Amino acid sequence: DFCNCRISVTMSQNISNVTNGTGVTCEPKICEVGGGGLLLPLFKEDEQKWDMGLRAVLYFTGLLWSFMGVGIVSDIFMGAIEKVTSRKKRVFSSNLQTFITVKVWNATVANLTLMALGSSAPEILLSVIELLKNNMYAGDLGPSTIVGSAAFNLLCITAVCVSAIPEGEVRRIKDIGVFAVTASFSVFAYLWLLIICMLWTPDVITIEEGLITFFLFPVLVLISYMADKGYFTGKKQNAQAQKVLLDAATEQEIATMRMRILKKHGTGIPDDKVVALIREEFGAVEEPSRAARRMAATEKLFGGGRRKSADSKVVPIKLSPDEGPAKTNITFEFEHTEYSCLESCDTLELVITREGDTTASLGKGAVMYRTKEISAKDGKDFIAVQGKLEFDEDEEQKILCIKILDDDEHEPDTYFDVELSDPKTEDSNAVAILGKNKTAHVRIVDDDAVGILAFRTAEEKVAEDFSGEKVINIAVLRQAGAKGLVTCTYRTEDGTAISGIDYEEVSGTLEFPDQETEAFIPITIKPKGRFDSTSIFRLYIEEPTGGATFALHTDGGEECCICTVIVGTDEGTKRKADKLMQAFKVNWEVQMMARDNWKDQFVDAVFLDTGEATGGAVAVAWFFHLVTMPWKLIFALIPPVDYCGGWLCFVCSLSMIGGVTALIGDLAELCGCVVSMPDAITAISLVALGTSLPDTFASKTAAEQDPTADASIGNVTGSNSVNVFLGLGLPWTIGAIYWTAMGELSSDHKWFEKYSGESVVANYPTGGVFVVLGGNLGFSVAVFCCCASCCILVILLRRWFVGGELGGPKGIMYVTSTFLVSLWLLYVGLSSWNVLTNGGVC
Repeated sequence: DFCNCRISVTMSQNISNVTNGTGVTCEPKICEVGGGGLLLPLFKEDEQKWDMGLRAVLYFTGLLWSFMGVGIVSDIFMGAIEKVTSRKKRVFSSNLQTFITVKVWNATVANLTLMALGSSAPEILLSVIELLKNNMYAGDLGPSTIVGSAAFNLLCITAVCVSAIPEGEVRRIKDIGVFAVTASFSVFAYLWLLIICMLWTPDVITIEEGLITFFLFPVLVLISYMADKGYFTGKKQNAQAQKVLLDAATEQEIATMRMRILKKHGTGIPDDKVVALIREEFGAVEEPSRAARRMAATEKLFGGGRRKSADSKVVPIKLSPDEGPAKTNITFEFEHTEYSCLESCDTLELVITREGDTTASLGKGAVMYRTKEISAKDGKDFIAVQGKLEFDEDEEQKILCIKILDDDEHEPDTYFDVELSDPKTEDSNAVAILGKNKTAHVRIVDDDAVGILAFRTAEEKVAEDFSGEKVINIAVLRQAGAKGLVTCTYRTEDGTAISGIDYEEVSGTLEFPDQETEAFIPITIKPKGRFDSTSIFRLYIEEPTGGATFALHTDGGEECCICTVIVGTDEGTKRKADKLMQAFKVNWEVQMMARDNWKDQFVDAVFLDTGEATGGAVAVAWFFHLVTMPWKLIFALIPPVDYCGGWLCFVCSLSMIGGVTALIGDLAELCGCVVSMPDAITAISLVALGTSLPDTFASKTAAEQDPTADASIGNVTGSNSVNVFLGLGLPWTIGAIYWTAMGELSSDHKWFEKYSGESVVANYPTGGVFVVLGGNLGFSVAVFCCCASCCILVILLRRWFVGGELGGPKGIMYVTSTFLVSLWLLYVGLSSWNVLTNGGVC
């Protein structure tokens, strides 16, 4: 029977073996004189002579303390992973026609690789360390911990998440394709263990089996990535249509997205609705990452640490209200800023407008005006005027007439200005102001010559219209004469602006009839949602007829005339984009992953920030802080994540996890030994529970705060698969390679002594194989597969009948959680019963 050993020992220190009643020689256990682990017992044989009850208390206390330590250092490890996976890059989006900021790491790939490694590092390293500690012989602690942890994760964490939702609310898995893949693999991974341990090569793991197990991990990642991209649903995502990280978006990107939203949904929607639509259509998911959830859970459990708590959800800054005066603005200005007339026109009419920025009544108002000489002279070219224009109730425009004088003298064009000043309104709830067209520039054209053709301005600055295409008219002037019909050709040429994308290409012939001094070339400007960026193209006029020429001093000289069109955005759109950007800037202080200064880590390890806690909560926080302070001081030696992009912290914290995991392995064996509990039972109960506790609180927080169930239970199935493929595939591949390299063993090799009485000795009489006894492990895996299948079935039934995997009516929530916990208890009970019933002689 199990441990039915008739111990016959002497107290000499060179005793190394114990003989049982069957004559089989057993190595002394870790808690017995002559036994030992990798690090413990600390006081060697002196400690092994202590009272068993005292040692049980010390070892269990040490195990709990070590669980705290591995939780804290795993928290730091997750911080390094968060730093690594949060790298961003700029890519061109064909959807937005601009460069956007996206994460380098795909979320699904990150969750199944580095995030899963960070969450499961203790279990994975425990298997590797146990193999090395046992001189390349397989042990029970590592594999059983992985299976036990999978059972606790799937059954108990899911049970907690189901009941964590407020009554009446539900959470659904959004990316059901990825969940289907990871859930299937989470069952298949353990069925695969049954196949290789009990069917393919019973009780032996070959190199082929180890490598297949290990390389199923990248297969899982690839298939999950394909599911995430929609390859299995027929809705393949465009690789260029990435979601934008709104917190890292530039003003240009925000302006582009705002333009697209207003173009699609109309220009009258309020800013808060624009924010919501941008988040929905363009924004990447901004919920805290799995690493942040895990760190928050550790912070909540043990207090203090290297960073502020990330427990609260990422909180967007509220959108500030529009700034501006409380009163209505009534604007007086000229309809145009440029006017041309022939000297024979007799009277020039200028239109002055009045417009309010609301639909309220304009009331009565007035504005002063006066002419100002430039090259045109009062009494020779025009009659100067000044005075006051009175606007009646709600009158929107007035005509100002100016007398133009004609002569027979040939002369160049002359100019004068008309200025507005001192606007007034009788409405006490309004303010009268002058608009940007407060000055009109007037050109008097001599009509005794053919004329010279030129653009009104050498550069034309255009503000795009975010709501749609905008048609602008580029003015071509006929100066120094207007006699007879003249024509010229025109065409556009790309610069940084591209025809078809930024504007519509045009070409044709422009005509100036007799006495006509101005003509216009219409050009369509396309919206792109520009912010500070500008693009240019050129407009040419060429090949003049009727005796007209081009001015030598203009761009293009005598052969042509060139107008450079600069397309940008207007100030109103920039202000809107700036304000919208506030809505996507999040308070990242709740997710600080490390301090910039290494010194601060030691300060944080000693001093506790209790936040808003009071009374008993403060006392509890200080208790756990003092208990875990030695761990925090040790782990403060790990470099912050700010160095080497987080990779230095990644490597150092992983090595620390290995050290603490080695300590946990020894303590777990000691705990089981002093109370006569086999390693397999210790693993599926104590060790699995201790290493999974931070993930439990992290998943509970995600279930409460996230709008979907993906982060809470969707990640559990992926982690369970990764545990097998990495946690067993890696050490078993190493073990299989080692024993294959050993070749044929001598008859007195320890391998034959260790597996004496097992069928593997008869099947492999020359040894040289890596043995993993499939009896207890196989039974445990079979029970888990049954319980896991029931759990996944319950999850799918809840999705069908309740509307979501989590939450729902209170009664259904509690029944579901009770059933899942019962499945876990059944798994632990049956697995323990099998171990106790079929235990080996040693």
